[in-house]
Amino acid sequence: MSAKVIEEYEVKAGLETIEAFSVVGISKIISGNENASEEINGLWEAFFKQSVGQSVDNRVDDIIYAVYSDYEGDHTKPYRLTIGYKIKGEPILNAELHHVQVQKCDYALMSAAGEQPKALIDTWTAIWQSDLDRCFKTDFEVYGQRFFEDGVHEVLVAVGVNIDEQ
Repeated sequence: MSAKVIEEYEVKAGLETIEAFSVVGISKIISGNENASEEINGLWEAFFKQSVGQSVDNRVDDIIYAVYSDYEGDHTKPYRLTIGYKIKGEPILNAELHHVQVQKCDYALMSAAGEQPKALIDTWTAIWQSDLDRCFKTDFEVYGQRFFEDGVHEVLVAVGVNIDEQ
């Protein structure tokens, strides 16, 4: 999948093989229980308060990625959330920054557009209730230009899935 597809959200929904890429940002282990929303909101607040983008060297662009990784089971168990930026080359880290490698994988792509965070929550709820054969390696959200457009507020959600090739 080309970077252009992610940046411009040419694909609203579907299945794409996405090559591995690196993201550097701030990170936290999320409990996966009823406190998960508060933990996620707190990480987003810290991301903006700390102006993380100014700390990320080798940044490719201004697109924000939220990467879910290090799953200890499914989405109800602890996992890591990293909010940051795609980088090129080797990660340059300080004490506050974390590096995560988004896995090469087949991803189910979905658009969460409209009133946020409601549209995003509704999209994740639909994913959790679906019969997608998730691989629970890495999933991610893309906050690009379309997220910041008035009236659009679109987040691209990419969920790693297992494809049964018969």
